[in-house]
Amino acid sequence: MGKRVTLEKQAMDPKPEFQPLYLQIKQLLIQRVLTGEWRPAQLLPSEMKLAEEYDVSQGTVRKAIEEMAADNLVVRQQGKGTFVATHRSSSQPFRFIRLVSDQSSDRHPTTKFISIKTGTATATERERLALPSGARVLRTERQRSFGGHPCIIERIVIDIGGLPDLDAILDRLRPGSIYSLLEQEYRVMIVRVVEELRAVAADKGDAKLLDVPVGHPLLEIDRIALSLDQRRVEWRVSRCDSRFLHYAVEHT
Repeated sequence: MGKRVTLEKQAMDPKPEFQPLYLQIKQLLIQRVLTGEWRPAQLLPSEMKLAEEYDVSQGTVRKAIEEMAADNLVVRQQGKGTFVATHRSSSQPFRFIRLVSDQSSDRHPTTKFISIKTGTATATERERLALPSGARVLRTERQRSFGGHPCIIERIVIDIGGLPDLDAILDRLRPGSIYSLLEQEYRVMIVRVVEELRAVAADKGDAKLLDVPVGHPLLEIDRIALSLDQRRVEWRVSRCDSRFLHYAVEHT
């Protein structure tokens, strides 16, 4: 049996003592991912093994893991076990894309980078990403297509604190999934996004890149992406031509 871990040693867990036991276990498991003990796509120990380590019931561990699965922190595969979530697998790199093409069988869009630049964050960018004065950000604009039709313009701002040379790596690789790149190059895992949707009219930049007239109705998706430690890593505004696609979300 491995070294027993007790709930008394939670110096790195800021949650209060009155927190339910399964949530305390959840925080301890998350901490092991944050420290790199368990890496993306790695199989977690069994519920029985973890229950022994923490000296709690298997049901408590199961509830903690179910909470993590609901938060997209782990993926449960029947007959195989529970794995740390990853954007690298064939089914996961676009898991936060909720846009579905109406005219193409393509499951995922193709991507063309228009620009990649770094600079000092504006007041609006600092507010959206909770950044201090003087913080540096990366800004990139991308055009995404389904079935050869440009349907989406993305304007992305990324907090580059702790992400050295991201502009050069992004320019070299030009990946379809920025989240997969962040995971592979920097061990930054995007686990949650918060989105707001609204109808907008195409401006001159949108019109040029989407081949629509100025004033054409578009769907705007304003997104904040958060990492495992709840850091606001990315602010993304996507403008979409809904003649070719729709936004789909499943509730359970």
